[in-house]
Amino acid sequence: MPESQSIVLAQRIVGALIAAGVNDIVYCPGSRSAPLAYALDSAVRGDLVRTHIRLDERSAGFLALGLTRRWASEPTCQGVSDLSPVAIVTTSGGAVAELHASVAEAAHAHRPLIVLSADRPDEMRGVGASQTTIQHGIFGSHAPTVLDLPADSEPDQRVDSRVARAVHRACGRPSGVAGPVHINVAFRDPLTPQSGSATLEPLSLAKVSSPSIYLPRRLGQAWEDVVDSSLRTVIVAGDGDDQSGQAWADYAKIPIFAEPTSVLACDPNRIAHQQVLLASPLAEQIQQVIVTGRPTLSRPVSALLGRNDIRLIVVDPHDEWVDVQGCASEVVASLAPPRQISTDDTWLEQWKEAGRRVSQQIRTILDESPMSVLVLADLVWSHDSRPLMVGASNSIRALDLVGVDGHGRSVVSHRGLAGIDGTIASAIGLACVREEPTVALMGDLTFFHDAGALAIPADEAAPDLLIFVADDGGGSIFSTLEHGRPENAPTFERWFATAQPQSLEHLAHAYGVDYVECMTRQDVMRELDSDVHGIRICHVKCARPAQIADVRKLADQIEYHRKRTGKIQ
Repeated sequence: MPESQSIVLAQRIVGALIAAGVNDIVYCPGSRSAPLAYALDSAVRGDLVRTHIRLDERSAGFLALGLTRRWASEPTCQGVSDLSPVAIVTTSGGAVAELHASVAEAAHAHRPLIVLSADRPDEMRGVGASQTTIQHGIFGSHAPTVLDLPADSEPDQRVDSRVARAVHRACGRPSGVAGPVHINVAFRDPLTPQSGSATLEPLSLAKVSSPSIYLPRRLGQAWEDVVDSSLRTVIVAGDGDDQSGQAWADYAKIPIFAEPTSVLACDPNRIAHQQVLLASPLAEQIQQVIVTGRPTLSRPVSALLGRNDIRLIVVDPHDEWVDVQGCASEVVASLAPPRQISTDDTWLEQWKEAGRRVSQQIRTILDESPMSVLVLADLVWSHDSRPLMVGASNSIRALDLVGVDGHGRSVVSHRGLAGIDGTIASAIGLACVREEPTVALMGDLTFFHDAGALAIPADEAAPDLLIFVADDGGGSIFSTLEHGRPENAPTFERWFATAQPQSLEHLAHAYGVDYVECMTRQDVMRELDSDVHGIRICHVKCARPAQIADVRKLADQIEYHRKRTGKIQ
């Protein structure tokens, strides 16, 4: 008996995804998406793809984002993402809308996320049918590429080609700009195999065709045409920065101010503690800045990029290039290194020496401080080299303040929209795709916001993931802003801190994951040194930034940095 149109079409789509380079597919259960479930089952039994089944679509979307973080080589300072595309499958209706947060993050972070949504046939739209809405274009500008496959689409090579086109578009081929795409496919009843068995034959790719599409080769704008070599220059590198920045710094002897998620974070020319040093007289001598990636973490860096007395060069291939205050003098998609290596490293050495002095002082202060998010970030950064997922609130800012020496590790954080959404889910995805023990660092609200991501099917192995939760009693990042001033204390706790009464320990036990409470530095070190099997939550009680004296002490000790308040900014 021939299979139904829906089953054959679903198999064709899944086969085309795999042939175009999709290795991981996240599946959220539903009825209208049933043909895709049967197709995925046949692909798994054909050993063609790895699947991850999740109940909650919002967490599933961020799991898929984490899975896009496969690296082309061992994680080193030179490692760059190979933009491995990941698909997520949902049923119709509200399930699709639940993905919008992860799609928006993928859009701004330029991650290759493919949404494959099941839909009702056209005649069931706009007539009050259950679980039916207008899904085409539901993500708006965040997923401008939409492939809409009607219920009667012929499952032939044209489907292969259109699906392959969407996958390659997600990877930025041939445009060079990666980002999410949406494949919306309508299925008509029957939604089950006609044979009466729920098991299809293992999927084969023998008849699936997929073109090879390549990224554009960027030689880069000539350095000498863009950069004024007579000016005292620094590089500011954020998330998603250009790897060529290493060559720029090496050839031109330029200091680097790199955020933790930058590929330049462990470059020998990176200057530690740039937030402190940018308030020094040395910073006043900066005449030219080269920006690459999305630097979003600190106000001192933002202030630097807003100065009217410097020449600002932005290296960014995207239409939405980084220039928040409209100060850019030059914007180029890519930049070639200088033709000649500079012999003058005086400017660079001045910054390195200043960084060493501040590092020594910070080291002393942290050693004498009680447990805080700063101390925890320092321990996690200094005493571990595994892939690290960091919450996008205070945790990543603390890491930016204390991170000193790079040692070949990769750091991931949601810097596209800088939200706390889906941090646990993405950490799980990161651990799964790297297939090695992984560490996560986040605050208590970030943890509670995504605790549901800990729900993993009983027949699916949990990755090896060590989660450090810096519990400082709520949204302490707000205490570092205007809302946390003493005069605002009556409203701060209820409207901004929003401390949660739930027990981390009970949540951990409910989800069947290990739990340990870390009271001291030695406890944290013990967990970092131990082997992790499955998911383990390390609960660390911390003081709020406003109650910590460490950075404030540093401000008092450093003459040129007296204006700093000791708060994470």
